[in-house]
Amino acid sequence: MLLYTVQFLCSVVAAFTRLVRALRKAMAAVLCSPPVSVPAASTASSPLSLRRTKVHPILSVAVGDASKEQQLFAPAVDAFAPCNGSGGVVEQIESTKKAARRRPSMLVIPVVPEAGEVPIGWGVVVAEKEADVEVEGEGFCLASRRGARHAMEDAYCAITHKVGAESQLAFYGVYDGHGGRAAVDLVSERLGKNVVAAVLATTEPQEAAEAASSSVDATAAAIRAAYLATDSEFLGQGLRGGSCAATALVNGSDLYVANLGDCRAVMSHDGVATALTSDHTAARGDERARIESSGGYVSCGSNGVWRVQDCLAVSRAFGDASLKRWVISEPEITRHTLTAGCEFLVLASDGLWNKVSNQEAVDAVSKSNNAGRSSAGCCKELVDMARSRGSRDDITVMVVDLKRFPYRRMK
Repeated sequence: MLLYTVQFLCSVVAAFTRLVRALRKAMAAVLCSPPVSVPAASTASSPLSLRRTKVHPILSVAVGDASKEQQLFAPAVDAFAPCNGSGGVVEQIESTKKAARRRPSMLVIPVVPEAGEVPIGWGVVVAEKEADVEVEGEGFCLASRRGARHAMEDAYCAITHKVGAESQLAFYGVYDGHGGRAAVDLVSERLGKNVVAAVLATTEPQEAAEAASSSVDATAAAIRAAYLATDSEFLGQGLRGGSCAATALVNGSDLYVANLGDCRAVMSHDGVATALTSDHTAARGDERARIESSGGYVSCGSNGVWRVQDCLAVSRAFGDASLKRWVISEPEITRHTLTAGCEFLVLASDGLWNKVSNQEAVDAVSKSNNAGRSSAGCCKELVDMARSRGSRDDITVMVVDLKRFPYRRMK
């Protein structure tokens, strides 16, 4: 009885095997029988029937200018693999799908529209998108170096205007972007021009008593309005990311310094470093209280860095639409009167200040100037100093010569 059962099972397996073989032969015949049609535009003299063809799915990836696309070819799929035993179509399609799943999503870097022109007679210097930059401009010098990131996210801007032999009005800014270049590109292109245009449109005269006080005057109000307008312009484009900033506007003998985030401005007064800005970080007590009072929270990670909503280390910035309720773009603005002891101003991103103290930066610039080195040399030395101490962030340092501006004689 057992023998009959075994013989019956063997016959069933054999019949099933023959059926499978027959089905495979039928599928191969169906796949290999249709001829391959040749397009009418082809100049071939004879038809190409059953030619071995590889189909390349085309992927369009826009990088930089959205109007310029690069065509990338996916791995080829052999449509006639069953005819020669090189593998089934299903297996090749599945491998192609797996490769596609490993590809990164399409990257689109938006192109920022051009900003309005500044009046004739003004000089405008805007950052180039390069990894390493050294600039010697009119009354300022700069050095910038990319960190260990995939793209440089620091930028700068300088706008100067000369009246006679002395420069009466000038704008300088250093910017540190995060989450891509979209925000820092727009801010470096628009903020300086917005500030200058707003200040020039200010018609309210400044009385001597007002100029000597630290209250917010018409110029400070114009700077604030320009900051908020620039932020609204960026948010209106629906772009991601954000940017910190430290800017200086010299108007006659008055110096107006404004900042968002952790970019910093430090002035040398008779060789002594004086911080003119205070970093906007989640670790600041007043910033933490402001965020918590508006329904947000700050937390300290294992690395000791305080962050807003477990996300951003700065508490004020341009952009950052998803955190705008707590990460505001309201700048802190201070006014300072230039005197005979005001030597130079250092504007830099946090890539410098995380490794170099305020006084060290002032001492390095003073030493370089006394040694008669090139203007950009002192900025490069500061960049090298921060890098040698382990800074892996983007580093941008700008030094502004304050002696070229008229100063107020103290009685």
